[in-house]
Amino acid sequence: MSATRIMATLAMAAATAIALAGCVPQASPTIEGSELTVAVTEPYTSGNPVTAFGAGETNTSIAYATGTGFTYFNSDSELVRDESFGRFEKVSDDPLAVTYTVADGVRWSDGSAVDAVDLLLEWAATSGALNADDVDLSSVIDPETGAPLDRSDARVVFDASASDDAGISSVTELPQMSDDRMSLTLVFDEPTPDWQTAFFGPGSFAKPAHVVGMMAFASDDAITAKERVYSAITGGDEDDLAAVARTWSTVFNFDGMPASKELLVSSGPYMISEFVANQYVTLRANENYSGMREATFQEIRVRFMSDPLAQAQALLVGAVQIAVPSMDSDVRDALATMDATIRDGYTDSFEHLDLQVAQSKSGVFDDVLVRQAFLKTVPRAEIVRTALVDVQPRASTRDSFLFAPGDPGYTGARSVNGSADYADPDIAGAKELLAETGVSKPSVCILFDADDSMRAAEYALIAESAGSAGFVVSGCSSEDWQETLGTPEAYDAALFSWQSARPGVGVASAVFGTDGYANLNYFSDATVDSLLADASSVAVESDEQIELLKEADATLWASAYGMPLFQHPTTIAFDQDEVENVSLSSLSPGVWWNVWEWKP
Repeated sequence: MSATRIMATLAMAAATAIALAGCVPQASPTIEGSELTVAVTEPYTSGNPVTAFGAGETNTSIAYATGTGFTYFNSDSELVRDESFGRFEKVSDDPLAVTYTVADGVRWSDGSAVDAVDLLLEWAATSGALNADDVDLSSVIDPETGAPLDRSDARVVFDASASDDAGISSVTELPQMSDDRMSLTLVFDEPTPDWQTAFFGPGSFAKPAHVVGMMAFASDDAITAKERVYSAITGGDEDDLAAVARTWSTVFNFDGMPASKELLVSSGPYMISEFVANQYVTLRANENYSGMREATFQEIRVRFMSDPLAQAQALLVGAVQIAVPSMDSDVRDALATMDATIRDGYTDSFEHLDLQVAQSKSGVFDDVLVRQAFLKTVPRAEIVRTALVDVQPRASTRDSFLFAPGDPGYTGARSVNGSADYADPDIAGAKELLAETGVSKPSVCILFDADDSMRAAEYALIAESAGSAGFVVSGCSSEDWQETLGTPEAYDAALFSWQSARPGVGVASAVFGTDGYANLNYFSDATVDSLLADASSVAVESDEQIELLKEADATLWASAYGMPLFQHPTTIAFDQDEVENVSLSSLSPGVWWNVWEWKP
C-alpha cells in the first residue's frame, strides 16, 4: 500500500421497535418557514464523499446532513448511539461478530423502507471484499471527473478509496441476513477495536440500494431493482455486480441538479431540494425522517464562497448566518469588527515530526540518545506561533501521539507522558547527549513539502535550532515527497500530518506497531506493541483502553519516536441572534456535527 493511500485511509442483536397503542405522536421540531444560510469554502460536487472524486469537506458535510446511521460523535468526541435508526450488538468475541438491526419504520426520503439490503450494499461498497483482485482505481476511474474510463470494463470495482471505515475491510465473508431482512450479521476476520464505528456509523454515507439498482439496471421499479442488487451481491453475478459497483462509484457525482431526482434520496434529517453548480445547494427538512435527529430549521442554504473575506463580509451584512472561512490575520480582523460569535477549534489532522529509527539516510537515529538530542532542539512552541499566528493566535502544541486535544484522556495523557520535557528547546542538554554518544556533527535530512510555505517555515526553524546543538540539517524535499514516505535510506526525518477520523485506538497499531501497514519509520518497541494489542481487544472497556493508550503514549515519548507538533485549527463565526446551538467538533464534519439542533 502506497504512502498516499495510507494517508488517505488515515483522512452493531436484532431488535424490534414496539409501537404502543394510544401513544400521542410527538410534534415535529421543524419550524415552518425557518431559514438559514451557511458559507463554505469548497463547492458541492458529489453525494458520495467516500470515493476519490467525491472526497471533500463540503461533500462530506452535506452527506452527513442528509444521511443517518447507527452512531455519530458529539462535540466532546464521545460516541452517541442513534437507536431511532437501529441497534447493533456484538454477538461474539472470537471471532468478532456484530449484528446490526434497522428499526421498524425507518425510511428513505422517497418513502422506501431502509432494510438490511441497504446495509448489505454498504458492506459490499466499503469493504472492498468483492472487488476484483489487484485493481488500480486510478486505471478504471478518472480522478478528475469521477467517470469510469471504460464502461465496458466488466470487473467489479467499488471506489471507496476515501472511506475512513478501515475496520470494515476486515469483513471479507459475505454477511448473514435475517429472514425478515431487517438484520445483518458481520463477522470480522480479526479483532477490530473500533468495531462500534466500523460500519454504517459516523463515516458512512450509505446510498439506497433501490436507487443504485434503478440506475444500474435502467429500471423504474424500485422493489425489483433492489432485489437485483441483493442477488448481484449474494449470487455472484459478476456482470450485475460490476454494474452496481460502477453505478455506486460514479452516478452520485453532480455538476448541477440531476435530472433523476432519485439520486437525491436521503435517509437523514435533510434532503437536497435545489443545487446550482458553483453557487449554492439548498437543504430542506426531510418529511419522511422521524428519527432522533429531526431538523429544526426547515431550510438551510449552503453558499460556496472561496474568498474568506467575502464570507466575513456576507456575515456582516446578514447574507449568511454561519461562516467557516479559511483563516488568516485579515479575516480574523474583519470578523473581530462584527457583532458575531467567533469560536476556534481543531480539525482531525495533526502536524508531526517523525524520525526514521531504522533504515534512514544517515543512520544516526538508530541511537535513541541521538534521537532524544535532536528532539530536544525542536522549538515546538515557536513552530506553532510561526505556523499558526495568522490562523489561530492562541493555538498551542499537541502534547500526545495517541490523543487529540478534546479527546477523552488527552489531559490525563499529556500530564504524565513526558511531553513536558520537550516543551522548550534544551540546546545544552542536546549537546550533552551527543557528547555521551560520541557522535559528532550528525547529519539529518528532513523530508517535507517545500511548496508548502508553512512546512518550509517549520523546517527552517528546526534546522536553525538543531544546528546550534551540532546537527547538520538539510532538506530532502521533492515533488513526490508523499510517495517517498517510508522509502528506506531516503531521509532521516519527515514533516507531515496524519488525519484521524475518530478517537481511541483507531489505527494506532497500524502507525506505531512493529508490523503496522502505516509504520513509515521502522519503529519497533515490544512494550508499545503489547499495550496497543491489549488496547485493541474487543473485550476491553473504554476506561481501561484509555489507561493502556496513556502508557503507550508515554513509551513513545520515552523512545523518542518523534514529536507531535500541533492539531490543525479551524474557526467558525456565526450570528448568535439568528442561530443557536452552534458548536465545533474536532472530528469530521466539524460544525455540522449537530446540524439538526441548530435553531433560530
